[in-house]
Amino acid sequence: MLKEKERVVYNFLAVFDALIAWIALDIAFYIYFGQYTFLSNKDSIILHLVVLGLWFFLSKAFRANEIYRSRPYSILLFNVIGATLMGVGVLALAVFTFNLHYIGITPLMYFGGVCAFMLFSLKVIFFTYIKSARRRGYNSRNILIVGDVSAVTFINQVLKYKEWGYRIIGVVGDEELKERMGDVVTILPEDTDVGKIIENKTIDEVIYCQEKARMEDIMTLLTSCNELGVVFRMSSPFFNMLTNKTHLHYFDTTPVLTISNTPMDYLMLKVKSVIDFLVSFTAITIFSPVFIGIAIAIKMTSKGPIFFKQKRVGMRGRKFWVYKFRTMVTNAEELKAALMEQNEMDGPAFKMARDPRITGIGNFLRKTSLDELPQFFNVLLGDMSIVGPRPPVPAEVREYERWQLRRLSMKPGITCIWQISPNRNDVSFEDWMRMDLEYIDNWSLRLDFVLILKTIRTMFRADGK
Repeated sequence: MLKEKERVVYNFLAVFDALIAWIALDIAFYIYFGQYTFLSNKDSIILHLVVLGLWFFLSKAFRANEIYRSRPYSILLFNVIGATLMGVGVLALAVFTFNLHYIGITPLMYFGGVCAFMLFSLKVIFFTYIKSARRRGYNSRNILIVGDVSAVTFINQVLKYKEWGYRIIGVVGDEELKERMGDVVTILPEDTDVGKIIENKTIDEVIYCQEKARMEDIMTLLTSCNELGVVFRMSSPFFNMLTNKTHLHYFDTTPVLTISNTPMDYLMLKVKSVIDFLVSFTAITIFSPVFIGIAIAIKMTSKGPIFFKQKRVGMRGRKFWVYKFRTMVTNAEELKAALMEQNEMDGPAFKMARDPRITGIGNFLRKTSLDELPQFFNVLLGDMSIVGPRPPVPAEVREYERWQLRRLSMKPGITCIWQISPNRNDVSFEDWMRMDLEYIDNWSLRLDFVLILKTIRTMFRADGK
């Protein structure tokens, strides 16, 4: 019954949003064209009907039609702006596709501004009224809390924020909780039959809030709530570990809670892979003369092969060969052992400002990062990405601390946050690792785009070692 009521209310609010968008379209067109346009021609009528249906769908898709009891208005603003941008984008595409040049893009921009302003303003007024009514005791929901002393913070929040519209009927808890909160709420004994209470009293929601959750108690409460149509909620310190990378996965019909602190957006990761391939192919094609020029310069200035290949560690420990333009003498690896005492990098990585193994042309290639260009072939092969943590050598990985191994949870890249840092040559190994983890935790296509642009700037700055 509650879900059916909620569905009806949300559908009504979505229709309301669609009508506001309709009115906003008329206002915007009147501002731009100076006349009422709805009945002016067939295309205008069709456009109004499209807006009506489109905004009904977008309102539900962006959850702009939902009534938030406790979320801030910033979430509402984000949802409204997101729905408006998507809607204006679809309309602009339709105008372009069907050659509706007399409508144009500018009126649609007017419409987007008017629509977002009207929707957000009216919703703020509506929600402000609702919250005010809740503070006065109207449209409130009766809740029963089952908890221990860890529920004190939640209880205080419910008592403080009356605009949430929750009224605590009772709290089933232990003696410690009674000592802390017995003066402000009704504390019921631990052995209280919760099923009987929700059966005999007006209870809209049961909230389970215990630090050490007992599965048998949860299943008993959940069964009683399901039988009586009461909403069951659960709070636990365990949920502090859950982020937006948490979802419910199904193995056939078996639900499994999946938690990951690495990117799991399948579609966006596939888009990243497609972009990697296209950018790499384009870069190799465009810079082919540069490849040839560097190859000739290497051959003319030092003995040995043009390319340097080295085994590196990729995603989740996979080994692969990484390719670079050779910047050192051919026996560089043998000489490395004798230079370890002069290592300027803490941790397992090796870095030296005036490394005697680097050739003349190699010094230039490293400063400009042009020695990394052959790694576009690694990207084409699927071993690397354009942006991602730099691939380490196996010897470094063997010396990683446990928390540092998470940098191997994403495909390695040609560039990342460390490469574009102004003081990258002085960054400690631990800070370097934390920068890679920061990239993993905040990954997005937008972040990749920004890092690529900053990498180009860094190449022109030529301050690498």
